[in-house]
Amino acid sequence: MKIGINALYLLPGKVGGSETYIRNLVKRLVAIDRDNEYFIFVNQESTGIFESLAPGVRVITCPVHAANRPLRILWEQFVLPWQVRRHHIAVLLSAGMTAPFVCPATSVLVLYDLQHINQPQNFPWFYLPFLRGIIYASAKSADGVLTISHEAKRDIIRSYHLPADVIAVTHLAVDHDIFHPGSDSDISAIRAKYRLPSRFLLYAASSLPHKNHERLFQAFQLAREKFPELKLLLIGARDKGEQALSKKITAMGLEHDVTLMGWVPFEDVPSIYRACEAFVFPTLHEGFGLPVIEAMACAVPVVCSRIEPLQEVAGDAALYIDPRHPADMARGILSAVNDAAVRKEYIKKGLKRAQEFTWEATAEKTLAFLKAVHTGKGR
Repeated sequence: MKIGINALYLLPGKVGGSETYIRNLVKRLVAIDRDNEYFIFVNQESTGIFESLAPGVRVITCPVHAANRPLRILWEQFVLPWQVRRHHIAVLLSAGMTAPFVCPATSVLVLYDLQHINQPQNFPWFYLPFLRGIIYASAKSADGVLTISHEAKRDIIRSYHLPADVIAVTHLAVDHDIFHPGSDSDISAIRAKYRLPSRFLLYAASSLPHKNHERLFQAFQLAREKFPELKLLLIGARDKGEQALSKKITAMGLEHDVTLMGWVPFEDVPSIYRACEAFVFPTLHEGFGLPVIEAMACAVPVVCSRIEPLQEVAGDAALYIDPRHPADMARGILSAVNDAAVRKEYIKKGLKRAQEFTWEATAEKTLAFLKAVHTGKGR
């Protein structure tokens, strides 16, 4: 069977967890599956990524740029189906929230979350109706839907009224060859490379409003009353909200204590995790929360929002806080930073919890669902 993967959405360094997802999923699918042939449709920005990442996958480079979203979506709707037919693809997995409405192959769509419904303020008012329409049409026309948490599945059922049995949950995961406790020399090297402060909190996220940076800054100020030497580092793709964050940092007098590092190379991220005092994740809305288990795998205590699906992901291995109350956030931060017994407990729990998430398991569940939908066990 020929399995196609629609990765036309991928904009390297700009799409966060969905890039981690597609890189690892393709790599593991090709590694575990010797019975099927894989084709991946990529844009101009993604040229060269998958050839070395997943030898054996056939890469079809399309003359379209993901940065030009309207043109990319037009290509996806009108040209991709023709390419699918030409290459005799049996199943098409579309990993970027949208898929061809009319597809000559069995169509499976990945919906990470419904941020456009739950957090509409994150999108321009003139673009939102189009986004809602195309994602809705993609979901309703797909033969099956994959999502990354049970909370996201419940949300999809509520919003799109899809039958539960056509939606499968395949959790995101950790590459344990990369994300692990590391060594003292590794931590020293990354400190020297980026001139990292001796004690710092880390937050990995975009600059979108629901990532809740302003309340984090307020909680950080409260925590610094007891730990003046504590710093805060922010990593993640640079986007339109970064300038607003910079202004807020300056207005709060934190320009010497909060650092916007922006995007950092994938290979450096685990070492930055290891070097931090604690990882904070005070988001108001999330589809999964991949950085939480990445930090846990690196032996870092995690302070995160008491929301679904973070509770689904972290279990009892995180210090939960109310993301709408900076004082409660500061309480969690101080526990992770100051209490040696608490740190030890949550590092141990985190390491154990992270082991439950592997990309091999994600790939196996994904492949089983693709086969089930194709043979008529899905919608």
